[in-house]
Amino acid sequence: MPDNVLIAPSILAADFARLADSARAVEGAADWLHVDVMDYHFVPNLTIGLPVVQSLRKATTLPFDCHLMIADPARWATGYAEAGAYNVTFHAEAAADPAAIAKDLRSAGSRAGLAIDRDTPVEGYLELLPHFDLLLIMTIKAGFGGQAFLPELLDKVRTARRHIDTGHLELRIEVDGGVAEDTIAACAEAGADTFVAGTAVYGADDPAAAVRKLRALAS
Repeated sequence: MPDNVLIAPSILAADFARLADSARAVEGAADWLHVDVMDYHFVPNLTIGLPVVQSLRKATTLPFDCHLMIADPARWATGYAEAGAYNVTFHAEAAADPAAIAKDLRSAGSRAGLAIDRDTPVEGYLELLPHFDLLLIMTIKAGFGGQAFLPELLDKVRTARRHIDTGHLELRIEVDGGVAEDTIAACAEAGADTFVAGTAVYGADDPAAAVRKLRALAS
């Protein structure tokens, strides 16, 4: 398990009229900026797409952690890598050949992440993990911010952590959904090392201070 904790504020919880300012507000405190891309097909919500990511990329030095909640990642994922994303994560449920998409992402210059939604067992995807740099386990149902954390989903994190450690694999486990001051320690104890936090960061008076507090609680 990596020694360092990574905190990735989700701009889904930020003011969409001031995305650039919201990104800069956590510079120097956050490790990555989590960018939720939703297409109103894979999930019943529509957020931002590639043109906004391309523009936002010019506004901040933070590495982008793009989470694609979209129906056809094989078609669209590499565009986010080419736009300068550090990590591009797509959903296992939407991909016919996850390993092939991961290969394309790495060839396009980004790291590759595989996301597992609330109702999807993780066991069926463990053997694919050598192809990836990150496993994202949803701790809510993908599609909307502000949902309540589901602690029972940490069993997936424990299962994945045991598999990764036993197999001596090099990848991070990220959790996304309801991560806050009262839940992040449990996520870390289960084996996560990378944490997406939306409302807990952008709902605070000082987003950067909120990031630092979350890091301390996870550590």
